[in-house]
Amino acid sequence: MLESRTFVESEEHLHQLACTMTGLQDFGPATYRAGLKMLLKSLDADTRTTPMGREVAAGTIVGTLAARLYTQEGWRLHPQCLRRSIKAPLVITGIPRTGTTALHKLLSMDPQFQGLERWIADVPMPRPPRREWDSNPHYQRTVATLKAFFDAAPEMRAAHEMVADEVDECLELMKQEFTTNRFASGWYVPEYDRWFQKQNEGPSYDRFANILRLIGAHDDRTWLLKNPGHIAELNHLFEIFPDARVVHTHRDPAKALPSLCSVLAMSRRMLEGDAMQPHAIGPRESDYWLGAVTRAATVRATRPQQFFDVDHRRFHAQPLVVVRELYEYFGLTLDRDAESAMREWIAANPPNRLGEHRYTADQFGLSAASLHESFRDYMRTFGLDRPAR
Repeated sequence: MLESRTFVESEEHLHQLACTMTGLQDFGPATYRAGLKMLLKSLDADTRTTPMGREVAAGTIVGTLAARLYTQEGWRLHPQCLRRSIKAPLVITGIPRTGTTALHKLLSMDPQFQGLERWIADVPMPRPPRREWDSNPHYQRTVATLKAFFDAAPEMRAAHEMVADEVDECLELMKQEFTTNRFASGWYVPEYDRWFQKQNEGPSYDRFANILRLIGAHDDRTWLLKNPGHIAELNHLFEIFPDARVVHTHRDPAKALPSLCSVLAMSRRMLEGDAMQPHAIGPRESDYWLGAVTRAATVRATRPQQFFDVDHRRFHAQPLVVVRELYEYFGLTLDRDAESAMREWIAANPPNRLGEHRYTADQFGLSAASLHESFRDYMRTFGLDRPAR
């Protein structure tokens, strides 16, 4: 894909590949170029990236550029969607590996919600009827891409399964601006990471909200969203959705962060092979998510009634009890059919259904003691230093 070029030299070539892939030309406002340029520069600086890893990175960038093209075309064809209001979305967030995915997929069994399906995140458009998906070439492409991904990294399926027709993270839309933790943590790009952590993610959130308006152009249901990264940017989340109802998940950081690092190590290994250095991952993630929950505390204090807290231990032991409490707190109705569908999902998705996800903290330069010390205030605030009630 890159031939003999560097990433920086390939910038326009990557754009052309996206145009060829989609048959489209309009990438929209050039605000994304600064992040893309920094990402390409940082990829060139990482000499550990394997030839296959370079192709994987280039493919991801082309796919992200293609998503921008599809988005711009969708807005051109459906300009009225940008006037739609998104009212009181239900947003799940928290440090990664605190149960956000399981809770998200469980709640998505309730048809009163619309969610961000993985394949539509790849090709933003007004969501077609479900009966049309299997024959849609874009849907088929996402199915094939995910299969190839899990064939190349089968251990990822046990750690974080992704399915084309199931709900996925907001991050898959937000990366279109190329100012995102998706690249900063998922790849070893320290120069980009330093740049990213000084940026304002407001433009990413503005574009994200408008992409949701496009996807939900013909759907008036409440949005059900999930992204751990929102906990780091609650100020921007409330700027675009001032009435958002936020479900904040919590877990002992000494369990959540090593699990996250293990997932990131799998991702980085796809780019760097055996040169990947696990010990470089832990300190960065600990610092980033400590900053996230610290900033979140300030925002939470200004609108406490908009947050519902979920202890991972209690959700794991009594998922439907937690769900009922969540619905009651936000004034939602859990009807009998939706609860039945949730029970079926729980039965079909026991822990370790796809294999055991194994890791240790010290693999990633972490220890339980140091994490407990760093996150002491956070743990006290949410009762993580005490037995679950």
